[in-house]
Amino acid sequence: MFAGGDVVAVFARPAADAEDGALQDALVGVDIAMLDVPDADASPSEYVAELEREREELRTEIESVESELESVKEEAADFLLRAEEQLTIEAQKKEAPLSFATTENAFVAEGWVPTDSYEAFEAAITDAVGDHAEVEELERASFTSDGDHHTEAVADGGSSGGTVDASADDDADAERETATDGGHATHGSDDPPVVQDNGSAAGPFELLVQGFGRPRYSELDPTLLVFLTFPLMFGFMIGDVGYGVLYAAIGYFLYTNYEGTFREMGAVAMWAGGFTVLFGIYFGIDVFGYHAYQLLGIHWPVAGKGLSPADLNWALSFLVVSVLFGLVHLNVGYVLSFVNNYKQHDLTHAMYESASWLLLLNGAWLWIFSQHLPGPKPAFLFDSVSVLTFGAVSFGGFPVVLGYVGLAAVALGVVLLAVGEPAELAEVLSPIVNVISYARIMAVLLAKGGMALAVNLLAFGAYIGEGGDGSFHFIFTPGYLEYVQSHPDSYELVFAGLTTAFEPSLVGVVALVGGILVAVVGHVVVLLLGVTSAGIQAVRLEYVEFFGKFYQGGGNRYLPFGYDRQYTAEDR
Repeated sequence: MFAGGDVVAVFARPAADAEDGALQDALVGVDIAMLDVPDADASPSEYVAELEREREELRTEIESVESELESVKEEAADFLLRAEEQLTIEAQKKEAPLSFATTENAFVAEGWVPTDSYEAFEAAITDAVGDHAEVEELERASFTSDGDHHTEAVADGGSSGGTVDASADDDADAERETATDGGHATHGSDDPPVVQDNGSAAGPFELLVQGFGRPRYSELDPTLLVFLTFPLMFGFMIGDVGYGVLYAAIGYFLYTNYEGTFREMGAVAMWAGGFTVLFGIYFGIDVFGYHAYQLLGIHWPVAGKGLSPADLNWALSFLVVSVLFGLVHLNVGYVLSFVNNYKQHDLTHAMYESASWLLLLNGAWLWIFSQHLPGPKPAFLFDSVSVLTFGAVSFGGFPVVLGYVGLAAVALGVVLLAVGEPAELAEVLSPIVNVISYARIMAVLLAKGGMALAVNLLAFGAYIGEGGDGSFHFIFTPGYLEYVQSHPDSYELVFAGLTTAFEPSLVGVVALVGGILVAVVGHVVVLLLGVTSAGIQAVRLEYVEFFGKFYQGGGNRYLPFGYDRQYTAEDR
């Protein structure tokens, strides 16, 4: 028997008088591969050497063939790309009649084009075939919330006509869908496709909107709103200059080296990284969980994220900030829902289906932030205003009378909901629950900050600050650790850390290397988890809490008929 790695090789042969198949019968149930001994005149070592020479020859031959293929590819790549593009264009031309209504002598092509492009489209057709084709603008889609795409009739080359009713348009659709001589009918009643144009800054955030669903032609495109809120939430949840710079750097790499989806992801990452840097400065110039203002020896009003005994009030204040952000965010969603329902139906529907939720949302939270029945309400709801304004503004809660106003608004909202959408009374508490859902912003802030703090504690160690202010200070050097330990009356050691155990010995070197590895690997893990946790939670708040109030999606992308040439030129 010969063993190597996880393989055991057994050389065996049956006895001379054994029956056929004796060896196989003896090994029934064993996970084994049977190999015959090769016919060879040489010794086993010579035989193996010969096989290895053959393998090297084959490898050399493969490398030669791959090199030749690479050379051919470089020579023929341009030609192949041009040929592929030209053949694709020719194939599309051949397939085009299948999409049109055709007769023996003519065909009709019908489709959507942007209004701004109509004159250029007409001129291009005329320039190509002269008077052999007639171009007519049949209708111009209107942008209304009820999806009414046929209210504006157009005639005489683009001049607007009067309004046509639905029955007249249905007749026109039926007439256009009639094909003769076995041709294929076109469809004039399909929804208009969508062109999203949000500019260079907000444009990349269309990727996040399309993850939920491209807006329908009749809907508001929420890309700008996502552009204004997603980086804000992401940056607040991470809030670190070091991580923000890395996010922005990764985004810049994707933006400059790729096209399409990866380029858009890169732009989103740069915006998110920029806001992460800004909030990192706000949270005490945080750099990988370390408060740089301590190193700089300057006073900073916001001493951290609420992770040390010195800044617990800040953690509670950030919880209130998260809730208030959710309150504003949801109000925008319900207002847009009100506008949509008003345009689609009338004021009555808007009051029942949207105003009811607005009253429930704002009435409930007006009461929560009031002094009516203050007993069950935590004090930090009101004290946070003073903390966030550094004592410049104090807030003891809205007056009791406003609490009654809030309860009255809730009651009116329940009545409107009961009249217009009684089935939704089961979700009457959802405005409160949805706002509380935004507390995840503060939770991720503390979780990611806590993970960075834990990494730094393990790697460097820390002590409670001078004067008993309760703030953490990292140690970094063995000498300073000794100094902290020798002054127990002034300093409270939290954790010694790995790097502080360094000394000119094998154990000390191992501790130093281990501390550096813990710091590097730990912060890489926090960096990656920041993308998954902060990114996913921010997207979830956009999709579930925000979009769910006013947005459906499901629109069709505008794909112009034809082909954009990249490698060939059009023959003239």
